[in-house]
Amino acid sequence: MTPPPIKILAVDDEQLLLLALQRALKGRSLDIHTAGSTEQALAEINPGIFDLFLLGFDWHEQCDLQLLQTIDEHCPYVPVILMTTSTADSVQLNDAIRATRKHGAFHLLEKPFSLERILQLIEANFQDQDKARSCQDVQGQDYTHENRYCYRRPHVQPINFSFKIIVDGEARRIQTKGIFTDLSDCGSGMLTKVQLQANQVLSFEDGFAKRNGMVTWSTKIAENSYRCGLLFC
Repeated sequence: MTPPPIKILAVDDEQLLLLALQRALKGRSLDIHTAGSTEQALAEINPGIFDLFLLGFDWHEQCDLQLLQTIDEHCPYVPVILMTTSTADSVQLNDAIRATRKHGAFHLLEKPFSLERILQLIEANFQDQDKARSCQDVQGQDYTHENRYCYRRPHVQPINFSFKIIVDGEARRIQTKGIFTDLSDCGSGMLTKVQLQANQVLSFEDGFAKRNGMVTWSTKIAENSYRCGLLFC
């Protein structure tokens, strides 16, 4: 069974950028809608419609903050990529976003950027489940390739976890953070800034996943950015 296309809403006042995004995403399993203004975007936003938002964002503009707040209220766990001319590590920028985007995750993309880079970010959130190994849930039920698509659902949520490493013959526990991108009955996907290894055991410390999980696969998607599959124990 072929999964439905990923629905994306791209919002920016630069029409050339929107056109370039439409052309870059054409022919992929992506359904992109565009809006040239905040007002137009606000009329498009409804729960369950879009799987990803690409927003041209200026934190000095109240209308951009209003749009982000509306997304946070109506689509709290849908991933958001903010395309901004500000410096990504700006304290004021990050503070303004975190005060508005209270429920879900976001990623900052500085303009100008390559279309290849934005495609990498999209694929990082919706990578093909074929990269995961076949696995079974705790009840031993075997899921086929088609069923994995049926049971997958977006669940973008920051999470804290830890794992053990051996340094100079001594076991040490490393504390770090990741972002869940999707859940299914046979596993989950997660983004991290550290490279994990297959069969590595992780301990999750908060949220719904206060338990252990095993890394089933791991791949590099960008510099200091990795995606992995998890099977909860």
